[in-house]
Amino acid sequence: MSGQPRQPSLDGVRALAVSLVLLFHAGFGFMPGGYVGVSVFFTLSGFLITRLLLHEHAATGTVSFRGFYARRLRRLVPASLLCVVGIVVARLFGAYSRVDGLRVDVVGAVLQVFNWVRLAGTTSYADLFAGSVSPLEHFWSLAIEEQFYWVWPVVFLVVARWCARSSRSITTAVAGLTALGALAAPLIARVWGPDAAYWSTPARIAEILVGALLATVMAGGRRVPAWARFAAAPAVVVIVALAVMLPSGHGFAYRGGLPLVAVVSAVLLWSLQVPSRVERMLSWRPVVGLGRISYGVYLVHWPIDVLLRERGWRLHTVGGFAVATGLALALAVVSYRVVERPIHRAAWSPGATFRRAGFATAAVALLTVMLPAAVPVVAADEVLLDAAEIAPTDGSLPSLVAPPAASTVASTAPPTSLAGPAMTAAPVASTTTTSAPLQPPRPVRMLVVGDSTALFVGQGLAAWSLDHPDLAQVSVRWCQGCTFLLEPAITTFADLRGVLDESRALVNDELFGTIDELHPDVVVLMATVSEVANREWSPAEGPLGPSDVRYRTREQAAYSDLTSRLLAAGVPEVVWVVPPVPTAEWSQEEMNDLERYQLHHRVIRDVVASFDERVTVADLDRWLDESGHASESSWRPDGVHLDDWSGRQVAEQWLGPLLVTVALGG
Repeated sequence: MSGQPRQPSLDGVRALAVSLVLLFHAGFGFMPGGYVGVSVFFTLSGFLITRLLLHEHAATGTVSFRGFYARRLRRLVPASLLCVVGIVVARLFGAYSRVDGLRVDVVGAVLQVFNWVRLAGTTSYADLFAGSVSPLEHFWSLAIEEQFYWVWPVVFLVVARWCARSSRSITTAVAGLTALGALAAPLIARVWGPDAAYWSTPARIAEILVGALLATVMAGGRRVPAWARFAAAPAVVVIVALAVMLPSGHGFAYRGGLPLVAVVSAVLLWSLQVPSRVERMLSWRPVVGLGRISYGVYLVHWPIDVLLRERGWRLHTVGGFAVATGLALALAVVSYRVVERPIHRAAWSPGATFRRAGFATAAVALLTVMLPAAVPVVAADEVLLDAAEIAPTDGSLPSLVAPPAASTVASTAPPTSLAGPAMTAAPVASTTTTSAPLQPPRPVRMLVVGDSTALFVGQGLAAWSLDHPDLAQVSVRWCQGCTFLLEPAITTFADLRGVLDESRALVNDELFGTIDELHPDVVVLMATVSEVANREWSPAEGPLGPSDVRYRTREQAAYSDLTSRLLAAGVPEVVWVVPPVPTAEWSQEEMNDLERYQLHHRVIRDVVASFDERVTVADLDRWLDESGHASESSWRPDGVHLDDWSGRQVAEQWLGPLLVTVALGG
């Protein structure tokens, strides 16, 4: 039952909404709030579904639940199940291999509860990185819509009959429900936090109900005044402006403010009921065509984006976006013509529809038993590291340089500059590209120590050393979330509570045993995330962050002490790496503060400046920035770590030759 003739401009609204989402998910910096496209979808869905229910109720006095649910199943389930099957098959052939919990994601997607699966799940340290993002992540919004479809016909019929008995307006009743939903959104944000405000059905239901309310206002052929056409252009401008201006991952949308976006969407839908220039633009045939396949485009675009990013594609470039969008459009057209439209128009009885949908859903859910275990997001390439490992020695090695002049190691007491904004001078290795290092009399023995960011830098050096065996041998010692600040508990990440024990074992025991065994010429130290996370030294102080001088003073002292111990152990050269600032969006809000990373960088430079010699800064953050790679997803797919390819590029173009030069006294 259609109830209303198809309105082309509403397909144009779908095209507008999906375009905002495509640009947002591609990572274009000019559209950080493109997620408002989902809100537009919600409001449009509420409007169209309620208009159908109003028409059926006016014609028959009731609502056929069996007919309604059968139509929804035929419209939505086939394409979504096909998308899930495609993801499962791709996983079997090696795609999405680092995505943990994909079995649970598949079940949540096919049972239309993915948003609750996401809210119920725990976010581990490794899962914070985009490299492990699920190809089903976008199913959260589909789940909310489908949950609305299951509940709304029943609620609508109850409300309609109550209004009929009490001689009340259905518009008034729906307005009351909408107001409750709008009030619930900020309340949920305040009590349960931003994730619940964004992902939970009660927090987002108001956006759908705003569309339902508009449908009741326009029920019975109520005429929209001609002057409404003047509201169309401003509504479109506001929606696009919000997509450009709203921040990603925090702010207005995560504090329960999206019902206000729904009001703008409703104004647009209302204004399109009369002819206007905007109405004609949104009714343009190519725009309408995109709108008609928008469901399929939304389904397939995100798995394509994730797959391409895994392979190093930069989707926020014109070429990358064109490829990703072209693939999504092609698959959506095939899905629409071969699957969606034929099944939607099929003359199946409701009973047959329920049986087939149930069987297909169960079959796809059972496919999860075939899924292989995920490859860890952060995992060492043991074969590579074994091949590049420094050969053990008794210490009788040819000297690389003449013995250094006697010097006094600086005190580990932190310099007074930590309390103020000034940055002390430090020996900083060149950040320019180095292609021809000095030729050492033997391979330089490099030991890289640190966290998972150091691991990927070390693996890049290891791969480079295998290409240049006359220049270097490389060993890596690391632990997940490793820190050189060994005393206080980390409070930002709950799952890093045990990292201090691993860090102490690495820094206090394994590191110095490795030095005695391998006699490295250069020890490279690098850690990122844990070094800027909140710490708690005592309950009386409470959690402290890098902006507190006490935090920086203690971190400075720990770094200086470690450096002194390394030099006293006979390490000829110590190199502290300034890690690149992450571009990932953290769910822990404090971790998105740029100042944290800048202050950590200053601590590193102050440590190096406090030593007269044999200690150097290698500013990887600056090198990535000056070479134009700091924000490139193809260099750091998860926004934090280099990958195998980019780690090798860093080693080849800069860090490997630099460390050889440092070891030779250059």
